[in-house]
Amino acid sequence: MTEEFDIPSLARAVDYLLGGAANGPADRTAAELACTAWPVGDLRAELRTARAALGRIVGHLVGEADVRQLLHIGAGLPTMGSTHQVAQRVSPDTRVVYVGRDDGVVDHARRLLRQQPRSPTAYVQGELSDPDQVLRDAAATLDLSRPVGLLLFGGLHFVPGEEDPAGLVRLLVDAVPSGSWVAFGHLAPHELAGPMDAALELMLPGWGAQVVRRGRAEVTALLGEGLEVVPPGVVVPGEWRPESPAEQAAAPAMWCAVARKP
Repeated sequence: MTEEFDIPSLARAVDYLLGGAANGPADRTAAELACTAWPVGDLRAELRTARAALGRIVGHLVGEADVRQLLHIGAGLPTMGSTHQVAQRVSPDTRVVYVGRDDGVVDHARRLLRQQPRSPTAYVQGELSDPDQVLRDAAATLDLSRPVGLLLFGGLHFVPGEEDPAGLVRLLVDAVPSGSWVAFGHLAPHELAGPMDAALELMLPGWGAQVVRRGRAEVTALLGEGLEVVPPGVVVPGEWRPESPAEQAAAPAMWCAVARKP
């Protein structure tokens, strides 16, 4: 195990909680501590419910919507039912670009993707607060003149109001053509949000100072006008087109939705 695994990483700890192997002892220790400190329900189950919803959304975009290009901003490690794995099971020619901001996660993700040399997938460093750079880097893999599925899972709740998250979303949407899609996952308020954030601090120190939880109306407003939100609208992950009642069992305090650019 290399030295980079000596300090816990949120991305690797989440990989562990999802059942993956792209993690080290420090990540597993931090993840178990977070699970023990979780104030209600089951953190593992909630993460898996959120990941399952992401999978259904990606399946919808590549399957029903026939999108063959996905840009996932705010991604963790590309493991355990992540975007490219789901998309390329539906259609192997789907091109996927992940965007992450942490140096160590980006390097680790690229090593993992190199183990799949035929996968039309790239991982670039960047963040939602610099959409121009994200789009420039994504254009090396994606054709931005054709419809794109923009996946904002794990990014929007790290953008404070003073940085104009709605404006950043609008810049991305304006850069892609008609027929493109936007999907997001965003943390929601909860009566136990304080203890939840304290537990997540064990996997990512400073989490509580970085994250912004927003209500349903607030996250709907981030999409702005002109996008067509598809049913069932802005809902908790377990309610986004579940395939079985079990998928509704563990509902994390977050919203997800999918919208089309006409």
